[in-house]
Amino acid sequence: MFRKVLRRKRYWRSRNPGEVVYLNHDKDSGGVYVTLKEGQAIVRVEDLDMIKVFTSAKKLEDFLDELKPELWDS
Repeated sequence: MFRKVLRRKRYWRSRNPGEVVYLNHDKDSGGVYVTLKEGQAIVRVEDLDMIKVFTSAKKLEDFLDELKPELWDS
């Protein structure tokens, strides 16, 4: 389910053979990286120096929806 959420939010899979990493870069967020592990999505936001771990696709989607306004306010 994490993959569907990430593709819907326009995150693209990197060509890293060791890990499953999706990323999104833009002028506002810099870089947002999501590493998928067994039953987890680990989100790393470079500009905010933030790391969050999600076990629910819905919570991941809600966080990604809220992330853009937070970046614009900072």
